[in-house]
Amino acid sequence: MQHKFKATSFFLGGVVVVLIGWPIIGVVLEIYGFFLLFRGFFPVAVGFIRRVPVLGSILNLPGISGLVDKVSDSNNMV
Repeated sequence: MQHKFKATSFFLGGVVVVLIGWPIIGVVLEIYGFFLLFRGFFPVAVGFIRRVPVLGSILNLPGISGLVDKVSDSNNMV
């Protein structure tokens, strides 16, 4: 529950910062909050995308594969 409060705070704080007039900083905060909120869904999404013929072969390329594995690491699931 604590991490969802933190993630929601970052996301909504980013919206407020954008409305105040600092769009780049606000968008960065929103993206960070988005990743915190939905990090449990990323392994499911990556698993699905890896089964799609063209996208799966792209995700299995050497440079991209390591990055995708880090993003979809199941240890980040809450």
